[in-house]
Amino acid sequence: MRTYIKKLQTKSEDSRKQILFVALVVSMFLVGSIWVYSLTNRFDDKVQVKAKEDIKPFALFSDSISNTYKNITASVGNISLPSSQKETQPEKQIDLIVVDKSANQ
Repeated sequence: MRTYIKKLQTKSEDSRKQILFVALVVSMFLVGSIWVYSLTNRFDDKVQVKAKEDIKPFALFSDSISNTYKNITASVGNISLPSSQKETQPEKQIDLIVVDKSANQ
């Protein structure tokens, strides 16, 4: 491989650009053909039948939201937020006691 690269470096700039362009076209053809081949698997007859059915975007969105909520509650647990209608008891406050360190020494 090193000898091939050294051989390319000795060639003129125009021939190096032509080699680059040919290599680019060949590699993009390979990538494009793989992409087209994968599309045939994606658009089978079974998928086309499903596409003809009515798709309701808001139903899909609400399903997505409910699934996300279920996943969060499964991970974290139920989160109960305090209701503004409930009367909450004020927490008992404890006064701070000041300690004078200079008196102890």
